[in-house]
Amino acid sequence: MLKHLPNSLTLLRLILAFVFPFASEQYRLVIVMVALATEYLDGAFSRWFNLHTPLGALLDPVADKCFVLSVAVVMFLETDISWWQFLLFGARDIAVFCGALFVAWEKNWRAFFYVVPRILGKVATVFQFMLFLSFVGLNMIPQWLLVSAILVSVLSAVDYTYLFFKNNFYREVKDA
Repeated sequence: MLKHLPNSLTLLRLILAFVFPFASEQYRLVIVMVALATEYLDGAFSRWFNLHTPLGALLDPVADKCFVLSVAVVMFLETDISWWQFLLFGARDIAVFCGALFVAWEKNWRAFFYVVPRILGKVATVFQFMLFLSFVGLNMIPQWLLVSAILVSVLSAVDYTYLFFKNNFYREVKDA
């Protein structure tokens, strides 16, 4: 039972990503808080109990991107965030998604398991969730928080793009 816990938490976050846009405002804070808890706990349980799986390594970033996109789109539609702020806010997720699409296009499946979380990516996630909590909990988006989240997201996108090219994920990690 315990061996499936990290992937179950990740699947819950994926489900929450699809539920969030349709949830009433009174449940949004709970959804974001549960997603935040699963974001932390799936990785923590995986590390603490040595429950790493290839499925989890692939599913976790997919669930992350889906949840961020879900909340960010709702935030964009319901606030005065401009389209360019929306794109910059999602820069890290867009960069990672484009890299993953390219690796999949090349059928370079092993490359997915060589991408490790980066500190700027973790910081970007913290700022994204702070912004989401402010949006759903306080019904406001402080400008300083939006600018900070955008800045860290862009820096993280640059970092992941550098890592992609530095490690030649598009060439050298091919399956035999």
